[in-house]
Amino acid sequence: MGCYLSKNRVDELLSALARADERLKIEKEQKSIISNQIATAVQHLSSDVRRSVLEEMVALLRIDELTEKNTRLLSQNKIPLKNASSFQQLLVQATRRRQLFDFQPEWKLNNKRHAYEFIDKLGVKRPKTYAYNQPINKIVPINGSVLKPENGSSSHGVFIFDELGGVFEVRTGESFSSVQNALDKATDLMKSGIIKKDSWLLEEFIGDFDEGALVPPVDLKFYCFYGEVGFVLEVERANETRYCEWMPDGSLASTGRYKDKSFIGSGFSARHLETAKHISKEILTPFMRIDFIKSRKDFAFGEFTPRPGQFSSFNQEFDRYLGECYLSAEARLFSYFYKNSKVKS
Repeated sequence: MGCYLSKNRVDELLSALARADERLKIEKEQKSIISNQIATAVQHLSSDVRRSVLEEMVALLRIDELTEKNTRLLSQNKIPLKNASSFQQLLVQATRRRQLFDFQPEWKLNNKRHAYEFIDKLGVKRPKTYAYNQPINKIVPINGSVLKPENGSSSHGVFIFDELGGVFEVRTGESFSSVQNALDKATDLMKSGIIKKDSWLLEEFIGDFDEGALVPPVDLKFYCFYGEVGFVLEVERANETRYCEWMPDGSLASTGRYKDKSFIGSGFSARHLETAKHISKEILTPFMRIDFIKSRKDFAFGEFTPRPGQFSSFNQEFDRYLGECYLSAEARLFSYFYKNSKVKS
């Protein structure tokens, strides 16, 4: 059941937000005054002490609190501006960039048909397509297939049809005893606005069955930065959805997320990692999450996700790490475009 607020209550919340913003501005002004005073004071310190003070100072400042004076001083003393790297802020800026100029190659690939055309050109395994761009009333599911909206996100509206006539909803983990019940749920998702468009895709199920019953596959989601992998999220959707987070070297990642829903997964192979890198290098954009489906026997492309859900939920350290991955990829892209442009030094 939805939560509906009166207009008066909404106005009260907006006023509270404005007051909080005003307090924040005052605090930022105070931090700016203090940091500029530090910048002046350190000029008379030895280089080693100066660097130590500046490293401590920059750790306490956010990107929008770095003044011109501080930035110049930090640069001159070769203090890394790691605070300027924020995956969250960069994805928000990418959204604004798309609003200003509606062309970003990663968003074209958000459409599953375009994604499959792209993947087919690269020769990467993907599920067979049985139907696409069809309204829900034209979809005829078959055993061992998956129904999904063409432009869905966060697994909304994804249903797996097993070999015994049962259906599993990926997002909720709910099981349906009949195909029609699942199609009715898909219709309800459109009526509620969760699924925006009545355009559906039916494809092969990449996974396993145990005596005809569904064994949900594992999702491997590679956070890719123009040819490099920064982070891998493994998702298990059995009785409950659980998560395992990996660094590209196979060690566990500490992201601050999913503390109560974590498990130790089976991870990924070197071949899986190289496949993700190969695909990412062909997409001329700083960031793309590339999602794969892994079963006992198969590893296949699933979909592209240009703006992952919960991208703002990483802890500060990991947000900065992913921000560094993003900026590094952006720099490599600038270098690529420059080398292939008509302007040469």
